[in-house]
Order: sequence, then C-alpha cells, then structure tokens
Amino acid sequence: MIKRIFNLGVISAMAGLLLLSCSQEPALVNPEPVFVLSAALPGADADTKTTLGADDGAGNFDILWNEGDKVSVNGTLSAAVSPGDNGKKAVDFTVSGTFTAPYKVLYPGTTSENVISLPAVQNYVADSFDGAAAAAYGNAVQSGEVYSAHLSNFCGFIRFALNGSATLDKIVLNSLGGEKLFGDFTLATDAYGFTGAFTGGSAGSLTYDCDVTLSGTDTFFYIALPAQAYSAGVEALVYQADGAFMRLKFWGTGYTLAGNKIVAFDSKAYAAGRTENLLSIGELTAEDGGEPTATPPSITVATYNVMRLDDDNRPAAATTGDSNGKIARPANAIVKDCSEMHVALGQAIYNTAADLIGFQEIGDDMYASGQTYSLQDFATAQGAAYTWKLNFPGSKSGNYHYCNGFAYKSSILTLNDSGRAWLRINSNSYSTSSDSDSGDPNRYVVWGLFTHKVSGKQFYFFVTQLPTYGQDGGSGTSNLNMAGGVNAFAASKTAVNRRILVGDMNAAPGNTAEAGYNKLKEYWSDSYETVNAAGNLASFYQTYSGTQSGTGLNYLYSILQFCKNHPERRIDHIMTQGACTATTYKTIRTTYEFDPDGDDEEPSVTCTPSDHLPVVCTITLD
Repeated sequence: MIKRIFNLGVISAMAGLLLLSCSQEPALVNPEPVFVLSAALPGADADTKTTLGADDGAGNFDILWNEGDKVSVNGTLSAAVSPGDNGKKAVDFTVSGTFTAPYKVLYPGTTSENVISLPAVQNYVADSFDGAAAAAYGNAVQSGEVYSAHLSNFCGFIRFALNGSATLDKIVLNSLGGEKLFGDFTLATDAYGFTGAFTGGSAGSLTYDCDVTLSGTDTFFYIALPAQAYSAGVEALVYQADGAFMRLKFWGTGYTLAGNKIVAFDSKAYAAGRTENLLSIGELTAEDGGEPTATPPSITVATYNVMRLDDDNRPAAATTGDSNGKIARPANAIVKDCSEMHVALGQAIYNTAADLIGFQEIGDDMYASGQTYSLQDFATAQGAAYTWKLNFPGSKSGNYHYCNGFAYKSSILTLNDSGRAWLRINSNSYSTSSDSDSGDPNRYVVWGLFTHKVSGKQFYFFVTQLPTYGQDGGSGTSNLNMAGGVNAFAASKTAVNRRILVGDMNAAPGNTAEAGYNKLKEYWSDSYETVNAAGNLASFYQTYSGTQSGTGLNYLYSILQFCKNHPERRIDHIMTQGACTATTYKTIRTTYEFDPDGDDEEPSVTCTPSDHLPVVCTITLD
C-alpha cells in the first residue's frame, strides 16, 4: 500500500448564513438580529468538515457537513445542518444575536466562548471519523456586510487499516509522552481572538468504540487526536471481545501532528499479542520498510506437591532432628485442623503469583471447595483468584491417591480441553481408558489445552507425579517406564507444538532415580538447566537447588541445610518442549510458626506447609 499524508487544509464552519460566495445576499427570515458569517477553506473550494467523503483516486478526500452539525459564535449556537444539506461541502447556518469583536467561532457549537470539549470515547464510523471529535476553531472578521472566518482543525487524524478474521471490541489509545487526548481544552485568546495555543485536557486513555469483524480486505479506522507534539509517540491497544489485544505503536521517536493532516499508515494483519511499529511518510520516510517488532508473550507457571493428608496416609511425624538438617515436626502441626498450616498453604499458593499451577498429591478431602482440607478455600482466603480443576480421580475405583490437577487465572488463559491418561508400571506406554489404571499406587498424567488470551497462542499443559525409586518393585523401573509414558503421551498431542510439563517426578540428576530424569530429558528441556545455561539463574538457587523440604514420615527439614548443594533433591520440575522457553526459575519458601503445646511458653517450631517447595518459572510462548 502507498502511504500518504492527506492535507485537509483548514476546515471551514460558519455561524449565521454561510454564503457560497461572498457576493450573495442572505435572505433573512428572522426579525431578530442575525450574525452572517461566510467561511471557506483556503483556496477555491469551500469544503467543510465532520464527515469524510470519497477518495478521488489520488489520495484526496472531500470533508463534508453532517446533519445536526452546529457552530457557535462567542458562545451562541447556530441552527443545525438540515437533512437536505447532509453531506454537502457547503451549507447555510444562522446565528441569532448581536456580537462584539473578537468574533470567536467554534465547532462543535458550544455555549462556551473558548473551550473545546473532546469526548473520551470516539465511535467507529465506516470510512470516516467521529464528527464529535472533529473540532475546529477560528476568528471571524467583517468584510462589508458579511463576516468571514477561516477555521483551523483542533485535531489531526491517524488512519490505519487492519485485516484478518478477528472481531474487534474497542481500541484504547495512550499518549506515551503524557499528552492529553480528550477533555476540556481552553483556547488562548488575545485582542484579535484565538491565538492557536491551548491548555487543559484530561489525563487517561482515549477509547475508540467499535464492533467490527475484520475480513481479508482492509478495514480503515480514523481517529482524531489533538494537534500537538507527541514527544514519545502514541500506542493503540486493539482489543477483541475476550480481552486479547494487539499493540500498535505510532511515532516512537516523537512527532508533531498538525491540524490539517490525516496521517496514513500501512495496513496490518491483526494478531492478538503482537506489537507492531507502524510507519508513515513525510517526516518519517526514512523509517519506511523497517521490520515490525514482536515481543513473545510470557506466562508464569508453577508446580506444587501439596502433601496429601487424608486419613489413611502419613499418620505420624518425626520427633527428633539430626545433623543432616532434619528438624522435629510435631504431629499436631500437620493435622487437618491445624489453622496455621492452612493459612501457610494458602499463602504459598498465593506467593507463586502464577498464571497456571499444577498440583500433585491432592487427597480425597482437598480437591473441592467446602472440604476439610480444600486447596481452593485455603488459597482464596489468602487472596488467590483462580479457576480450579482438581477433580481428576486417581483410580477406576474412585479414590484420590496421588491425584493431580491444576488451577489457572481465567483472565489470562482460556481452557479449551482437558483430560487424563494412565501411566504403566511395566512399559513406556499409556492408556486413556479409566479401566486401565496401573494399580496401586495409581499414577497418571493430567493435561489441558490452553489459549493465552492476549496473544492467542495455544499450549498443552501436563501435570504428573511419578513413583519413587522404592515403589512398585523397588528397582526404579516404574519411574523410568512412567517417564517414558509421559513422553509418549505428550508427543501424541500434536495440535500445537508448544508443551509444558510440571510435577513431582521423584527423579533428579544424581539420585537413584536419575534414569527416569534422563528419560524425561530425551523429550523435554529442564527449565532449571535452561535458565542456568542462559546465565539467568540466581546464585541462591544454584546453591540451594533442592525442592524437598522433607520425605517419608519426616515432614520438615531445615530448608537451607537439607537443600544446600543437593541437586539430587531437586525432584520437582517444570519442563518445556516445542515453541516455548523458560526464562526465570525460583522456589517459594513460605513457612509458619507453630506452638506444639499451645501455651506460648515453649519455643515455636518453624514449619513448611508441605514436604515440597513450590517451583515457579516464567515461560515465553515463542
């Protein structure tokens, strides 16, 4: 597309009787005094404003009056444009009254002598602009028995085009240098009338309201902006109805928009989540042909083994510590009615600040709101706002041993589909049949297909918990086989080449189940290693790399002592595959203080709400 800056010239408006030529005599029908004003654009044409006419084929446009338009002289309104004059280049106005110089003319007509009010919301008009924002001003002078005025546009216009298949809801514009885009602007005056300077306006975003479905051909948008210098340019956030948006940037190095300009930009294909630097001609010709920039969107992902505490599991606790960092944890610090633990568990979930969290070891009394040990209730009480999907039973008989699930922010993500698959003890296969579980302990993988609302990009999310080395035969083969089953199942999901796996894998580099970890790495990239290789892993997590805060019946260890320089205890993982990349890594170390006897006399015990630490990563959707 050839880009042009269209010169609107100086817009004309008139109060009193607009004469097609100054030699015409007005026919006065009102016995009251009538102010007669002739207004014309510079040059031979008497074009006026408020509606954009057709392109003449050379990039020039007529500007036409609209039915209902009014001008004012010194705060007195004219009669409105009649239906018969709608769309004309020149029409007749009348303003009743007697006026003294200077004669200040405004469009739209107003009862104020020197204030122009630009709306905070402009409305889409097909192939034109919102007349309510097409403000103009000028000073009338007497010429014989007729007054004439040449009006100047208060606003210039940006014109851009989009195509594609999205349905747009609104466009939100922000001045990146803080210049005002709407509100009441006071025009400066002197003894001769308006000087062209102005002050005022309201801070905030300008909204361009539209309900437009794009197609394969260009749809044009015209938006009025006050004629002024934009020191850092302007951005436009083009929203779909579901909240996803594309960012357009105009004049990133600054630009002075004149009131007699429509600045046109090349068309773009709409893509939610993409940032485009739009380019125009004139002063910006040198930038023509530059490549648009696109910043990959990112999401925050967490994984958390929350320690199943149903009645048939974990009945005891360690009572003594040792030199390896084990600290005694009273049994009554872990029971379901321990309010301190409930608060800390909710805080740990909240502190991840994640958009998407995978959970493991969800017991049969913690997967729904209202239950004794409800994850949702604990997290919500601490301010965490998620949509919860934890009800994936762990066996065909319905118990919830080693259950997995997830929670996500519906403002960020849309869940398109979900399900589960059983993992095998004796092979690297899987089954999607609920009657084909692997036995006790039941192990399976939960999955969801998500759409990132801002970017429109999709990804698969998988959550699992694999057996320890000593479970299911004691040789570690079940961990290895189920790791292969996870790989095979994830690879079967081919609609999107973007996959994220989280979970308690009970396998890490350097421990007895390293074979299972290595099996996972045949297909996945370990986020910890990716971030470390990029030089972005904080030294703290290099030293304290473990994610276990306890094991077996010994629920709590000293986090620092137990995790320090023990990569084999980093058994909770976030992994990626395909067009997504981990860029940050951290663990969450929420604790709570518990008084074993409740008498406030003995020293309290510092506890973590689970025997695992939450792991959090930022992942770009490439």
